[in-house]
Amino acid sequence: MTSPFHIDVAQYPNRVRWFMVMAWALIALKCVLVWWAINHWQVPFHPLWIVGPTLVFAALATVIWLTHHRD
Repeated sequence: MTSPFHIDVAQYPNRVRWFMVMAWALIALKCVLVWWAINHWQVPFHPLWIVGPTLVFAALATVIWLTHHRD
């Protein structure tokens, strides 16, 4: 049985993999800074309203990137 999901990170060059690592590092940094800023300046909503969608869409993009395969 063939699975429709194929994870083969080796098909990408090192620079593309490093780009993904750096992108996730920037996403993590953004989430930490947003959480700090909202708590520091006492903004009247929870930081997860910003951090949650950021992480969900970043994870979705990463899963799409990982499961994409060249025919």
